[in-house]
Amino acid sequence: MSSSSSSGSGHGGDQAGITTFQRMLSACSGSLINSLVATPFDVIRVRLQLQECIPVNPSPLKSYPLPETNVAKLATADLGVKTCCREVFSMPPSIDYCVASHFDECAVQQYSQRQLFRGTWDGFAKIARNEGITALWRGLSPTLVMTIPSNVIYFVGYDYLRQVIPIQSSTFAPLVAGGFARMLSTTAVSPFELFRTRLQSVASSSHQSMSSRDAFLMTLDGVKIMVRERGIRTLWRGLALTLWRDVPFSAVYWTGYEKSRQVLDRYNNGRTPGEAETFAQAFAAGAASGSFAAFVTTPFDVGKTRRQVLRNRDPAMDNMLMLLRKIATEEGISGLFRGLGPRMMKVSVSCAIMISFYEVGKRISMRSNEKSRQTPSFSTQEKEDEILMASTAD
Repeated sequence: MSSSSSSGSGHGGDQAGITTFQRMLSACSGSLINSLVATPFDVIRVRLQLQECIPVNPSPLKSYPLPETNVAKLATADLGVKTCCREVFSMPPSIDYCVASHFDECAVQQYSQRQLFRGTWDGFAKIARNEGITALWRGLSPTLVMTIPSNVIYFVGYDYLRQVIPIQSSTFAPLVAGGFARMLSTTAVSPFELFRTRLQSVASSSHQSMSSRDAFLMTLDGVKIMVRERGIRTLWRGLALTLWRDVPFSAVYWTGYEKSRQVLDRYNNGRTPGEAETFAQAFAAGAASGSFAAFVTTPFDVGKTRRQVLRNRDPAMDNMLMLLRKIATEEGISGLFRGLGPRMMKVSVSCAIMISFYEVGKRISMRSNEKSRQTPSFSTQEKEDEILMASTAD
């Protein structure tokens, strides 16, 4: 079994009989599961990458009446009654007055600290507590709309490019094919990516919690204003920065994945693994190569997120290298890897799910095609019997 065919990229001889439609179905099979699993990690990643450049300030909420004696102090502290009592003093939202006798700097600092994420799991807990569990799946709708065409273009495009690119090297062929396939898919879904990123960052940029519906409408209105003021091309704003992230990622990912599959092929000793074994091997190879590629390209991901979300930007944000240098100068090297934890978890799981479902889908399609070729259909057999009877009668 050749390395190309066994790698699962679909460019080997044993997979030549799989149709484009079957590849498309295989590419889509893991999209729904992948989106449901990966979206919460994506929300945490975006928030972590933005919380240093978008300060967490308490917002005055006028949901409940306040005794006149505390009005001036409330305005001075810029801390809302509902927010103060729930977040700082742990009071239920049903109260109709503020239990705090005064507002001081300590209370504001306590609130701000409670809103900041100290890590991936801390972010999960705080979003679920402050915004509701459904906020972890904010951006799922555009993700689903974006995932299917993106994965079809990406995986099927990769398979096709591996067949037509005249490169025999097992290292450079997946590198080039992966980079070009990602370039095509990223360009096609860039407007959805922009909308999703802005939607997932709404709570950080608005300094308040809101329902998923309100966040969606707010993001939609913002995108409409942006298009009206700057034209339709603004929907591809940040595309160059996204390509900076996605093209190197795909090049590294596919190279690592095919190398991993070559190692696993030696373990298989030339035999063709079944669906369950194919799933397990592809899952492991996809998770490992995806994690490494995510680590290498996280600085580009940070730059892409900052550029797409922030409105008041200096010219440095239009150039990836200048933007990364600016982040490193102001926030240190750690600023370039902000959100690394949730990104690596999200990417490793996403890559593992997508490639394993893709491989198993192709394996099932290949077996189905082989059975169809070996077993004539009823109509075909019936026609052959009629011909035989006619020739016998003659």
